[in-house]
Amino acid sequence: MTKKEMQGSKQKKTNTTKTIQWIGIGAVMLLLFIGIGYGVMTLNSSKGTEGNEVQVRVSLDKAMYDPGETIQLTLTADAEVLGAKKGQYEVTVKQLDKTVDVLTGEWTATADNQIDEIIKWTAPSDDFKGYLFEIRLDDSKGKIVTTATSAADVSSTWTKFPRYGFLTNFDKGVETEGIIDQMKDWQLNGIEYYDWKYLHHQLIPEDGAMEWQDWAGRPISGETVKSYIADAKAKNMTNMSYNMIYAATNNYAKYGIKDEWGLWYAEDHESGKNKGDRFTFSMGASPTGQSNLFFFDIRNPDWQDYIIAKNLEALEVMGFDGWHGDTVGEWGKMWSSDMLGDDSQGFYVKDGYKAFLDKAKAELEGYQLSFNPVGAQGIEQVNASAVDVLYAEIWPWDHDSEGVQYNTYNSLKREVDQSRKESGGKSLIIPAYMEYDYADSVIDQPFNQSAVLLTDAAVYAAGGSRIELGDGDAMLSSEYFPKHHLYMTEEHMARQKGLQDFIVAYQNLLRDGLEDNGNLIAIEGHDQSADGEPDTIWAYSKSGNEHDTIQLINLVGVSDNEWRANDGKKETPKLVTDLTVKYYTDQTFQSAWVTSPDPAYQSQSKKLEIESGVDDKGHFLTMKVPSLEYWDMIYFSQTDSKPSDQNESIGVIE
Repeated sequence: MTKKEMQGSKQKKTNTTKTIQWIGIGAVMLLLFIGIGYGVMTLNSSKGTEGNEVQVRVSLDKAMYDPGETIQLTLTADAEVLGAKKGQYEVTVKQLDKTVDVLTGEWTATADNQIDEIIKWTAPSDDFKGYLFEIRLDDSKGKIVTTATSAADVSSTWTKFPRYGFLTNFDKGVETEGIIDQMKDWQLNGIEYYDWKYLHHQLIPEDGAMEWQDWAGRPISGETVKSYIADAKAKNMTNMSYNMIYAATNNYAKYGIKDEWGLWYAEDHESGKNKGDRFTFSMGASPTGQSNLFFFDIRNPDWQDYIIAKNLEALEVMGFDGWHGDTVGEWGKMWSSDMLGDDSQGFYVKDGYKAFLDKAKAELEGYQLSFNPVGAQGIEQVNASAVDVLYAEIWPWDHDSEGVQYNTYNSLKREVDQSRKESGGKSLIIPAYMEYDYADSVIDQPFNQSAVLLTDAAVYAAGGSRIELGDGDAMLSSEYFPKHHLYMTEEHMARQKGLQDFIVAYQNLLRDGLEDNGNLIAIEGHDQSADGEPDTIWAYSKSGNEHDTIQLINLVGVSDNEWRANDGKKETPKLVTDLTVKYYTDQTFQSAWVTSPDPAYQSQSKKLEIESGVDDKGHFLTMKVPSLEYWDMIYFSQTDSKPSDQNESIGVIE
């Protein structure tokens, strides 16, 4: 994640430059709090694309739980909205298609017609499992009043299934507990603390003061940062300190940093920099006078010792759990001071990532490490390093190692797949800033819901993760995280919450060892593609851990397959109903299920009837899927579990 007026990544002839417009600090603070504070939200029991009214809210007490820990669900609702004042609840706990437990009890409204019911469940001892809670409220006569769903991640560490969020407001007096609660309710189990520090090369003031300004002049309270961290740890969320791995600002010499540790361009650059120029960036005017970045050689032992020690000091003093390292991307061949003027020498910064990260991790003394190779340039170095989680800011003009541009939905999937392979199974976190130029040109406008949900589906279905939610209920559209020009509508928030629950409930199918199997899929009466072509149903399948899955992403009626929606425009996919899906496989399965984060499903799994057959293409299984709005997942199981009592209504749109 970068925070400068000029940023780039370069691979061979590809040059990246971006401009971040300066916006007033008062406007930033105002935008941080635009929107509705939702907490955990669930959709009501009516199925369909318009079913977004919240009837009952379900909140868990933590973002993640240790195996064997007690999970607390709180149900809140207005009895007048529900039309009942007392009754029974039933909570069915599911692990994929299997029912793990059923919790029952009575609920009663208070004198002021409010429902505030606490339900506790002790998780099994199995590590790294996702659970779905299917919640039903009946009235006193046994009639269903409403249904809802939620999910819980039972994992001993966040690194297997990272769900990364961000914070940017560290002023005095911030009510940190409420903001952390919102982020916990988004199911975020890790937080990037963006631009909390004093200086890039001196993260906390030398005198130990707990109040300062960041490079942009924003007021920072160290006590607010500490309060966030304490509140987040109580919710089992990991706290990562954001800082670059090789940058210092104007006054670096005061701190003993030597010029000879620096970097110089070894070739003329398209940005206007010439061979022999110092590698620097100007971030624009700033009241602190510290808005110029000077970059240093991460191969240099003196710089390594300096910057690692400074970051370790900040982790210890502030109480962070780890360091989130950043870059400004790849800017071509560089010289160190001893190479200046020698055309026979030079190196690329990205080639030093692994060695630097391995050393940093070894010296962080138990702290965690994440790192951003901007534009995914040099990501193969990071994937092979000791970082705890993978993270790469994707820009649509950059290219992967095979020369494929990162501009389409499928290009995101390709990088998720490749990074998982190169890292031995890690799930890549992708910041991909939606509607970038449009967001920069407006104030207080809604996100294009379709654009966001389709990009999310492309990443999560592939087994990756996103960073897009933070500061309570804000969503990113810029690499400068405090700039929130776009907001989520009420419907978008409800759908986003459904998505966040879905990726937890089904994390063992999405991010736990399944890989593409290349099996043939046929969808009767619909155009389809295996690589996300426009105006098709994007369909591909995976196998692993005694399951197969089919991912169905709806691009019907969507005229392009570029994820960014840079002008703020993206068509809503055309709803498809009653799909007949034929899946070619020689495997035998006992049951098939379909689920989705979309409102018609509420993350519940509908059991499907399976018909088998053989044709000239081989053995196949045929299923009928009731609806596809944005993203469905079909999964096949070796067990034959009992379906939900509401099985016939799941996924049906009336």
